[in-house]
Amino acid sequence: MKFRILSLGCRLNQSEIQSVSTALQENGHKPATGDDAEVVIINSCAVTQRSERKTRQLIYRAAGEPSGPGGKRIIVTGCVPGELRREGNIYYVPNDYKHRIPEIITRWEDFGEPEPELGARFSFTPPVRSSTSRVYLKIQDGCDNFCSYCIVPLVRGAPQSKPADRVAGELARLLEAGYREIVLSGVMIGNYRDGETDLAALVARLLSAEGRYRVHLTSISPLSVNPALIDLLSHEKIVRHLHLSLQSGSDRILAAMNRHYTRAAYRELTDRIRGGIPDFNFTTDVIVGFPGETGADFEDTLGLIRDAGFSHVHTFRFSPRPGTKAALMEDSIPENVKTERSGRVIELAARQKRDYLGRFNGRESLFLSERTRSGITTGFNEYYAAIEVEEKLPRGEFFTVTTRLDAEKQVLTGKINNKQ
Repeated sequence: MKFRILSLGCRLNQSEIQSVSTALQENGHKPATGDDAEVVIINSCAVTQRSERKTRQLIYRAAGEPSGPGGKRIIVTGCVPGELRREGNIYYVPNDYKHRIPEIITRWEDFGEPEPELGARFSFTPPVRSSTSRVYLKIQDGCDNFCSYCIVPLVRGAPQSKPADRVAGELARLLEAGYREIVLSGVMIGNYRDGETDLAALVARLLSAEGRYRVHLTSISPLSVNPALIDLLSHEKIVRHLHLSLQSGSDRILAAMNRHYTRAAYRELTDRIRGGIPDFNFTTDVIVGFPGETGADFEDTLGLIRDAGFSHVHTFRFSPRPGTKAALMEDSIPENVKTERSGRVIELAARQKRDYLGRFNGRESLFLSERTRSGITTGFNEYYAAIEVEEKLPRGEFFTVTTRLDAEKQVLTGKINNKQ
C-alpha cells in the first residue's frame, strides 16, 4: 500500500514518524511519489492553537483528495488524537499506539481497542532509510514540569527514559546504516535517567563508539545543563549547539510560567559555556504576549536575546491551551500587541543570525554533507551553521571547507580544502 506522511511539531515527533516510515517500508508498504497515496498519515501537534488548526486543515485537505473505490484512508497521530478510535475512513492514533500504525493499516477493520503496552513509547524501529546524513534517536519521552502554559505533560504523560544499553545499540545500528550525525530527541532529554545513568553519562558512552560521527543534543532546559554535561560540549564528536529554551527574559513572567530559573542564572550558563567555546551556537524559544506581560517585561526579553547572542529564535505568540493554568489567567494581551512584539523578536533574531554566521566568514569549518540538489550540496558545520557547497558530494562525508557569508541568503557558502 502506498502512503504519504505529513508531519508537524517537534523533533521528537519527527523522530517517531521517521521510525514509522521505516517500519512501513520494512512491512512492504511504499512511499507515494505523487497524489497516488492510499493512506495519508498526519503526524499532529497540539502545542499551540495554530498547530491544531494546521492539523485540521491537513485532515480536510487529505479527505478531499481523489481516492479509489473504498476512499482514502487517513491516520491522525501525534498529540492531537486523544483516544484510539476510528471514524469512517479516519483513524485517530495517539502516541502510545503510534508504533502500531503498520499493523493498523493492515487490520483496518478489526484492530479494535487494545490496551497500550508497557514501554510503548520506545517500541519504534530506529529509522535506517533516509536521503540525509542526519537522524533522530529518541531517548526520552514525557514531562512532569507542568509549565503553566504547556499542554505537553497532558498529552505526553509522565517522564520515561529508554534503557542506556538499547540507546547504545541503536546508535551502532544507525552508524552502520551510514548516518553521521545522531540527534538525541525527547520531550525533556535533560531528565534522562536509567538507573545511575543520567544524560551526561549516556552521552559520554555514546561518544566512545568507534568511527567518525557527531552527537547532537539540540533542545534542553537550562536547568538540566550540569557541569558534567558542560565538560562534554568541547568533545570533538559533539555538535557545538544547544537549543536552550528561554520563553521569557523577565523574572516575573518566568515565575508565572513556572520555569524555575532566573534571567541571571540563564545568562550565567550561556557565559560559562561560551567561556570555554567562544563561538558556541545557542538557539531558543520565546513566548510573547503571555498573560500580564508588560512592555518592561518584553524589553527584558529583548535584552536577554541580545545578551545571549542567539543565532535563531523560535517565536510564539501566546495561545491558551485547555487544561493549563495559563488558560485561566487574567490580563490577556491583545492580539495586535502580540503581533507587534513577535515582529520585533523576529527582526532582532534575523540580525543576530547574520552576525553569528559572520563569525565564520573566511574561516575553516568541518562540513558534513547531507544532501545534493541541482548540483549544490547542503549540510552543517560543527556549530550547526548551514553551509552550501557548489559541488555534487557524496552523502555523509566530512570535508574541511573555507566559508564565506552570503548575507542576502543568510547562509554560509563553502569551498572544499580537503576531504577528512
